[in-house]
Amino acid sequence: MRLNVPTAPLLEAVGLASAVAASKSPKRILECVALRASRADGIRVEASDLDVTIAMRLDAGEVVEDGVVAVPATRLVSVLREVGEGRKDLTLVGQGGRLEVDTPDCQFRIHGEDPQELHPSEAFPGAAAATLPFSVLRSMIDRTQFATAREPGRFALHGVQFRFTSKELEVVATDGRRLAKAVHPVASGPATELKVIVGTKPLALVSRLAADPTAQVEVAVHDRRIYFRVGRCLLSSRLIDGAFPPYEQVIPQSSAKGFVAKAERLATALRRASLLTTREMRSVTLDFGPNLLVLSSRAPDVGEAKVSLEVPYTEAPEKLGFNPDYLLDALKVMDPQADVRFEVTSARSPGKLTAGDGYVYVVSPVSVTE
Repeated sequence: MRLNVPTAPLLEAVGLASAVAASKSPKRILECVALRASRADGIRVEASDLDVTIAMRLDAGEVVEDGVVAVPATRLVSVLREVGEGRKDLTLVGQGGRLEVDTPDCQFRIHGEDPQELHPSEAFPGAAAATLPFSVLRSMIDRTQFATAREPGRFALHGVQFRFTSKELEVVATDGRRLAKAVHPVASGPATELKVIVGTKPLALVSRLAADPTAQVEVAVHDRRIYFRVGRCLLSSRLIDGAFPPYEQVIPQSSAKGFVAKAERLATALRRASLLTTREMRSVTLDFGPNLLVLSSRAPDVGEAKVSLEVPYTEAPEKLGFNPDYLLDALKVMDPQADVRFEVTSARSPGKLTAGDGYVYVVSPVSVTE
């Protein structure tokens, strides 16, 4: 194999592929990034840890000699970062099971693994279950995946549920204490509703598949795997087995007890009120009154804080407590200047945060410290 390739797109593709490759595995081929060169099909960068697989075709580059080589991802990234600095192009040669990277002042010979052991490349499986702007899907993932469970057990909650219908895509995550749901219409979807659970690793990588936010992303499901295709990048992942809880039952109905505020203003007030909390007493009280929201916290041996925020509220007074981190997690993935509505029903009911028609965030209350 011999190819001449621009440094910047090669390093970007290899860096993304290295995030897919296993960091440590009994099968060393799973720790590798593969470079596949063909004068007919161009240059492809591939990696797989068996659960997640990625393949990217580079837009530029010249293939002088066909071939394939697979070398450790961390080694290849390190070498390319060093020798690629200040160089627009690189020449890579694969022979004898190793990759050669030469510049006028450096020579590297990276020993690789048998390319025959590579996970077979996958193709996008037929019609997409949903097609939407890349920026929209990235926003939906960002606004939900932080709410997945981290504790052992209940494996279904460690992922994000994708629900495909003929008219919309719905993305939901919950850890049992909070729930985030994002919905976006699609031009055409499956005739029969389809629900799958996707792990957080592939979803974290989806946001890196394209630099152009206006690009279209196609999503498909086939044979217990989900596929994301953006331009010449194809990412696939094994689905998580299990049943997602009946989350619609925990989303409160609309309530008059609520207010609208800029996301940034509400987040600032929450951060200030949480400054004197502790790990053991991580709660902020929200005291609703006529056109005023008072956020307060108190912790022994630390002190107390009180922050006032003018809001349009005219309903009966209400007081309830929340873990401020749970509310801030949602607010920080929103547009700071966007209007958000926060609603409550009672001191024992979950709070609901909404932004526009497509996003709902529900968080359980905690006991109020008097």
